Order: sequence, then C-alpha cells, then structure tokens
Amino acid sequence: MTGSSARRVLIYSGNMFNELPDVPYVITMEVLARPDPMDVELPDGLRVAYTRLDHVPKVLLGELIGDVPGELMERINTRLFMVITTQ
Repeated sequence: MTGSSARRVLIYSGNMFNELPDVPYVITMEVLARPDPMDVELPDGLRVAYTRLDHVPKVLLGELIGDVPGELMERINTRLFMVITTQ
C-alpha cells in the first residue's frame, strides 16, 4: 500500500469483488515481519496476520508483489473461519 505509512498487505477479497467499479476498496490482511501466534508464514518468510482484516481504498494500492499459493490461502481461510466461529 502507498500513502503516508506504506505497508505490505495481502488482498483477501476476491477478484470479482475487487473489480466492481462501485466498490472503492478491497479487503486486506496485514503482512508483517515479526512472528505472532495468530499468523501464517509466507514463502518469503513474511507473515500474514489473518485476524487483522481491514478494508483499504483501491487507489492506495501500489505495486503487486506476488501471489499466495492456493494451499496457503486454504490454510489462511481455515484459520480465519476457526477464529470467527469460536468467538
């Protein structure tokens, strides 16, 4: 993300949602370098904080760095589902 506090995020919302012209934002998860019990490690060693959902304006998105493998997204989805259903 660009802006006054640039940071890396995982775009969590799907392409169909992201491409709707009337929706000016995407749903994201924070990407961090420090370990936390509530995260999932990415192939590059960074970590997705799947409990830190946010929505950010599409206009703040910067360079696309890469894609998350399907099996890793399944793990993120499963953990997020477990957190949501146990609250």
